[in-house]
Amino acid sequence: MGGIGKTTLARVAYTQMSPHFEGKSFIADIREVSNKCGLVSLQKQLLSQVFHDECFNFFNVHEGNTKINHSLSHKKVLVVLDNVYNIQHLKGLVGRRDWFRLGSRIIVTTRDKHLLRCCQVDDVYMPTTLNPKDVLQLFNLKAFHSDTVSKDDFIELSKHVVNYVGGLPLALEVLGSFLCGRDATQ
Repeated sequence: MGGIGKTTLARVAYTQMSPHFEGKSFIADIREVSNKCGLVSLQKQLLSQVFHDECFNFFNVHEGNTKINHSLSHKKVLVVLDNVYNIQHLKGLVGRRDWFRLGSRIIVTTRDKHLLRCCQVDDVYMPTTLNPKDVLQLFNLKAFHSDTVSKDDFIELSKHVVNYVGGLPLALEVLGSFLCGRDATQ
């Protein structure tokens, strides 16, 4: 489900885990980037983030696979692939387990559970929507810059918004930010 916080969770994990790895790469929004720039550009991005001072010249996915396999098989790396929707992205970016040194970690965010099953991933984390208390707190932080509703005329509006979005963090942030600084009649 979109807006549930998959990318946010992956970013937090990446930030906390990255000091423990020799190299790291966070490739954001693979769906959009691959449509605009192609898989070869994503392969180059992966390698460039892990090896900052090197330039990579290859011109097709097969050459990119070979370069990733050869370059990363001796390095403990953390790779986050965000918003993957196509098995070809996984094959072109992280290929097989033996492309990476033991201890490497690959985190994939996707809306497609079947994609993960096809790749035989070790673990799957399914994020859930926020509980009602946290929903109201997040909305209030975005709309009123406070943990609680400060004005009585906004209590009912807050309840309606919270019920409408059903615990989706992104929707709460967007609607809360949109309502920030407005009065109840707007």
